[in-house]
Amino acid sequence: MNNFEHENLMPSERQSLIFEIIKKKKAVSVQGLSKELFINEATIRRDLNMLAKSGMVSRTHGGAVLNEGPDSEIPFFIRQTAHEKEKSQIGETAAEFIKNGDTVFIDSSSTASFVIPHITQKNGLKIMTNGAKAAIMLSSLYNCEIFCTGGKLRENSLSFIGDSVLSQLKNFHFDSVFFSCRGIDLEYGFTDPDINEAAIRKTVIGNSAKSFLLADSSKFGTVSFCRISALENITAVITDNLPDRIWKERLKECGVSVYY
Repeated sequence: MNNFEHENLMPSERQSLIFEIIKKKKAVSVQGLSKELFINEATIRRDLNMLAKSGMVSRTHGGAVLNEGPDSEIPFFIRQTAHEKEKSQIGETAAEFIKNGDTVFIDSSSTASFVIPHITQKNGLKIMTNGAKAAIMLSSLYNCEIFCTGGKLRENSLSFIGDSVLSQLKNFHFDSVFFSCRGIDLEYGFTDPDINEAAIRKTVIGNSAKSFLLADSSKFGTVSFCRISALENITAVITDNLPDRIWKERLKECGVSVYY
C-alpha cells in the first residue's frame, strides 16, 4: 500500500494500520504518524483517541504509547486484521473438520470467524454463535440453520455474554466447538482476560463431542487472567506453525492433536 492510498482507508482500517505501527515502535507522535502515513494531524488525533478509548494505547502529550500485557482489551476490528494470513490458514484447516449435518458452535473470537468463509458449501449444518459479527457472516450460508445466543453485548469484542447465555448453552450439545483464547500455557492451559468469555468457552467445551482451539503461534507461552480449561480437555489445537518440541510432547501427553 502506498502513502496516497492511506487517505482512502476506512476509519477502522486506518486505526488498525496505526495500531500496527504503535505495536512495533511502542510510542509514536501525531506529527510522526502524519508524515509517515500522509494523513492530516487532526485525523491522526481522532484515531489515537479512538484507540485510547478502546484501551489499546494511552494518549501522551503529542502522541500515544502502547498498552501491553496479556489482559489488555483488544477491539474486535483490531484482532480481525492482526495475523490475518495466519488466521485464514487456521480457518481453512478447521473447516475440514465440519461435516454436512453437524451441530457446531463457533465462538465470538476473530480467529474462529475465519472458519466461516470456508464452510459455504456445507449443507444441513446447525450453527450457534455468541458473536455478533459471526452471526452476520453466517447469515450468508444456505441450507443451514443459524442460532445466536443473544445476551449482553460487549461492544469491544462484539460478543454476547452473561448468565442468560450460560443458561441457554447448557441445553445444547454440539458435535464440535471452535474457539480461541488469549493465551496457551503448558501449566495453566487456556486462558482469557475476560471472566465472561472464559465461562462461555468452558461451557461449550464441556457440551461438545470435539473441541478445537484455533490459535496462531503468537499465543503460545502466554497466560491471561481467567482459566478456561486444562490442555487435556480439548480434542485438537489448530495453529499456523509447528509448535516447539516441548509443546508437541506436552500436547501428545494430554492426548491433544496438533494441526497446522
